[in-house]
Amino acid sequence: MVDSRKIGAYISKLRKEKDLTQVELADKLNISHQAVSKWERGESLPDIMTIPIIANELEVSIDLLMSAGNKQPKPSKQIGKMVEHLSADQTEEVADLINSGATDVKELIDIAPLIKTSQLSKVSEKMNATAWNLDTIVHLAPFLSTEALDEIVIQVTKETIDWKIVHRIAPFLSSSTLHSIANQVISESIEPIELVQLAPFLDEEYIDNLIWKMQNGQLTWKFITNMAPFISDTALNNLVLQGIDDMFNEEHIIGLAPFLEEDTIEHLVSIASSKGEWSFIQKMAPFIGEASFNELVDKAVNGEIELEQLIELAPFLEEDAIDQLLSNMDADKLSPQLLAKLAPFIEENSLGRIVKQLLKTK
Repeated sequence: MVDSRKIGAYISKLRKEKDLTQVELADKLNISHQAVSKWERGESLPDIMTIPIIANELEVSIDLLMSAGNKQPKPSKQIGKMVEHLSADQTEEVADLINSGATDVKELIDIAPLIKTSQLSKVSEKMNATAWNLDTIVHLAPFLSTEALDEIVIQVTKETIDWKIVHRIAPFLSSSTLHSIANQVISESIEPIELVQLAPFLDEEYIDNLIWKMQNGQLTWKFITNMAPFISDTALNNLVLQGIDDMFNEEHIIGLAPFLEEDTIEHLVSIASSKGEWSFIQKMAPFIGEASFNELVDKAVNGEIELEQLIELAPFLEEDAIDQLLSNMDADKLSPQLLAKLAPFIEENSLGRIVKQLLKTK
């Protein structure tokens, strides 16, 4: 790539040798003196149309200007030709230089920051397919139009997808091209883990439709878990609730817990409680809301679940919930061992009151 600081310093050097002020050079170039100042400070580069004019005014070749006066190694004369052609909007001639082997595509990469997107895209359209490799595509992607880049990627992924390319240029591709690549992956793989790396760039609607294909056996729960951060709340919660009655799989649900809505988790806890899936409830505890915990407390008071089971959730229960549990629990059901487990989570005054009640009953 061209070095804006070195080129700017070289322009400054040549200007001073000509005994020109920044204002005088700017007048000759028909631009503002602020633009010249920015070049010389390395804050920006002249556009492709201005470079030949600068070289002419400062009496150096375009190649020497672009190499910041560095003659060793010998500057490429083809960069000068490319700049001349581009300044005259002769994009086909630039492509011919590359296709004929007269210049290396790396030289196009070097000056890409100076070229208008429309011009570079026209050059890319005329370049032979053999000119495109991983390095070329990745380096030119930020400067090409989305349409031009899409066309290049579609061509190179016709037979096989090079994920090294796709992952690195995904931010610059259109949604339609990304969806096309994703569809190709799905048709070739039962568990397309590569799509997880593309997920941040895929449309949420597309991802939602993709996930529903799981019902046909095309996708796995492992894949859905990996994609969960990018699935819409509605689609993910519906998917879990739809499949829960047919297959209550603890591992699947827990992996999705951080992304589920509170109402969905409340429903899952209710089902797990009715089925005696207590290990599931314990693992879901960090994601369970207050309403679900209060319901479990009521069940413990009514004897629907064992107190020993609920005590395992004590670190997640509110003090009021624990106080309610102990206030309504028959004293004969509350052994000293259970109380000792609850003690770290009970307010001091409440603990003292409960201990006195236990002593009275003994």
